[in-house]
Amino acid sequence: MSTKQIFLCLSIFLLSTTAYAQSIQFSNGDTLDVELIHQTGTTITFSHPALGTQTIAKAKINNLQELNLEKLTILTESELKQLLKVRVAQAEVLVAKEGVNTAEAKLLAAKETVDMAEEADSKDAEEKLILAGEKFTAAQEEVKVAEDKLKVVKNVIVAEAELLIAKGKVKVAEAEVNVIRLDVEVAEAEEYVAEEQEIIVAEEKLVVAGEKFIAAKEEVKAAEDGLLVVKNVIVTEAEPLLAKAQVDAVVAEIKDTQLELDADEAEENIAEEQGIVVTELKTETAEEKVEIAEENVKVATQQVEVAEDNLKLAKGEKVGIGFMGTGWFKDWDSSIALGLRGSSGQSVNASFRADFNTRYEDADHRWDFKSFYLFASDDNISSDNRVNAVLVKDWFFSETRWFAFASTMYDWDEFKDWKHRWQFSVGPGYQFIKTDEWEFSGRVGGTGIFEFDRTVEDSSSPTGYSEINTLGFEAMIGADLVWHITAKQHFTLSNYFYPSLTDAGEFRNLTIISWVHSIDWFEGLAIKLGIRNEYDTVESIPNDFNYNFSVLWGF
Repeated sequence: MSTKQIFLCLSIFLLSTTAYAQSIQFSNGDTLDVELIHQTGTTITFSHPALGTQTIAKAKINNLQELNLEKLTILTESELKQLLKVRVAQAEVLVAKEGVNTAEAKLLAAKETVDMAEEADSKDAEEKLILAGEKFTAAQEEVKVAEDKLKVVKNVIVAEAELLIAKGKVKVAEAEVNVIRLDVEVAEAEEYVAEEQEIIVAEEKLVVAGEKFIAAKEEVKAAEDGLLVVKNVIVTEAEPLLAKAQVDAVVAEIKDTQLELDADEAEENIAEEQGIVVTELKTETAEEKVEIAEENVKVATQQVEVAEDNLKLAKGEKVGIGFMGTGWFKDWDSSIALGLRGSSGQSVNASFRADFNTRYEDADHRWDFKSFYLFASDDNISSDNRVNAVLVKDWFFSETRWFAFASTMYDWDEFKDWKHRWQFSVGPGYQFIKTDEWEFSGRVGGTGIFEFDRTVEDSSSPTGYSEINTLGFEAMIGADLVWHITAKQHFTLSNYFYPSLTDAGEFRNLTIISWVHSIDWFEGLAIKLGIRNEYDTVESIPNDFNYNFSVLWGF
């Protein structure tokens, strides 16, 4: 193991949360004075000067009941994983800083060597000095990268906790709407003197809905407690997310709600005792509460959208505000790309390419649309003029990596053996890998392909050629790979093979490669390098290869 790896491991163990010194008696009879760090439902993590950081099952501790665990932070398995991510990132920062110190020491030594070197050896010493300076600069850059990574890890953890709370509040608001609607049903049943059994059923539904409402509130409370752990234990350098004013506001809201419920109940009791018929008024009031509760659902849903946007920002992803801030294609990952090339001299050459791509994905399905227009000319004579558009729809199935897809592609090309081509494919797909860094999926299916105005040899025609429309069927097998190299750049590769089912021995193969790198100084702007190659054995010119370099604007 290298010195760097040893230092990394030691750093991970040394970085810990607030500790408590106590004596542990193990089931094997040993006793140790340790610093308690944190606990889970089944384990305790402690630090010892000789053993370092250790985690042991509570079942193996004889004096567990005697230990003071009340002040010891309790972490869930998820929080433990988050804590480990932060510690690893912090350790990488320390390792990088140690690298800077080492490089700086070598740089100073090289400077001293240059100063002391004789004229004959000065050139070699200066080269070593330059090399040491480059290593020092590289080490400083590694520190910055490690610190940026640590910041991203912390921000993502906090944003995920915020999102969990926001989604919980939506559940609370929706449950509250359900409770109030059932309250309306009970009031209407009483108003119209319904059968006693109907009133009982409505009241039972109300009780169940009330229990769900309370459970949803408890989920929010647990999520808020988890967020405090995230902020105060896992992300120790950040300020607590929930300010005291926010906490007080939440507590006050709960108290006001309880007081309102108590007041309603008291009013109902007084009305029953005095024999006052208030059912019509109760119905109107309950309906007003439904409107208010539905508005609360909208507000809570908006809070979820804000939390999801914050999570995207923490991960370095762009937040969808729609085209030019209009809201069009909001929540879609869209882009427009333009590429130009030209030259003049003995010949005049020019080319123009425009792309529009957009993509949407949620837990249930995915839409993916890609299109481009390409025009090129040599000496003012067009040499390439084409349009391509592809739409893919995927349907996801819960708790499985399998999905179903349907896709359609349209081509118009002035210089192909056909003028228009349309194809439609269906089949199953499988998501082999889907992580923050890698995505890899495969597809198989069948394809119908229609070609219009295809030029074929015709001895009966005066020109020897004629144009016909054709229909063909193909099998399809393909794969898509996405590599998110960093938050600013990604690489994609797709390859699809289409063996013909109507013309034995014929086939098509389509390969598309792209690399996109975002530009730091302008939000949404990026550069794109693309390669597209289609090989079709039926065409008079089988291979169709082109590449492009474009400026891309994402929104």
